[in-house]
Amino acid sequence: MVRTVVRKFLVLLLSVSLLMLTLPEPASPQLNSSTINISLNAPLLELITISASPGTVNFSLVGNGTATGNSSISITTTWILAIGRSTMKLYGYFASSTAALTDGASHNIPSSAVSGSINSGSFTAFTSTTPFATGSGLLIFTQSVSGITLNTNRTDTLALEINTSGLNLPAATYTGTLVLEAQAT
Repeated sequence: MVRTVVRKFLVLLLSVSLLMLTLPEPASPQLNSSTINISLNAPLLELITISASPGTVNFSLVGNGTATGNSSISITTTWILAIGRSTMKLYGYFASSTAALTDGASHNIPSSAVSGSINSGSFTAFTSTTPFATGSGLLIFTQSVSGITLNTNRTDTLALEINTSGLNLPAATYTGTLVLEAQAT
């Protein structure tokens, strides 16, 4: 009889042990760490870029007349501006109004003999004063900016021609540099 009681007791103990293994563990309260704050800094700086293609325009000059460049220039102006800016302008200019192109031997083509046609408009001589040059520039565009136009771009075309009438130039290769520069105000 003692054996039977011990046996029943062991079966009961084993059954209770097996039952306890299948029960979920009691829930423990959550333990959280202290917090750490990470500062994020992401400046978006003001920026103006200009790209132009082609980088060279060729002319077949005539002794006393007008020659058109072999290709129009495609100019893309891209900008990211701060609030408070109201106008974007793009200028084309030569460093000298008396020598936009030269043969290097004192024979010059003045900027007044070079004209530009913006977006197929009429040709206008490079004779304006810009923030960058006196008497040798041309305003290519003016655009008001605000809201969504503070971060955008635009593409314009510029065709060029050179008028040699009255310049009495000798045969030579004339070279010069047209500068493109944008300004936001």
